[in-house]
Amino acid sequence: MEILDKQAFFETREKLYTLSRSLNIIKQRIQIAENDRKKCLITINELESLPTETKTYKAIGKMFVISPMSSLKVELKQQVQKDEEDVKGLINQSKYIDAQITDTERSLNELVRKK
Repeated sequence: MEILDKQAFFETREKLYTLSRSLNIIKQRIQIAENDRKKCLITINELESLPTETKTYKAIGKMFVISPMSSLKVELKQQVQKDEEDVKGLINQSKYIDAQITDTERSLNELVRKK
């Protein structure tokens, strides 16, 4: 019986470690999406302050291509929407993983109390 308890303990501990790593990765992805969203919003605000006849450039890899200001604004607004949707999805994932972590910790505590 003791060998099974040890094995269950190690499996539960490994699952908890894996879930914690997944949660940290999701939190990093949320932060990256939030930063990208903020950059896009700042860029949109700066473009709004420029005259409409100003030449604007779009970065494509290491190259810059002349692009109409209106299309840049549209692309940036679409990126902001995409980032917001990504953050919502990632927050839902983090809540789910957080619940799994809580359940796994509860199981681990029960295994420790058995001994």
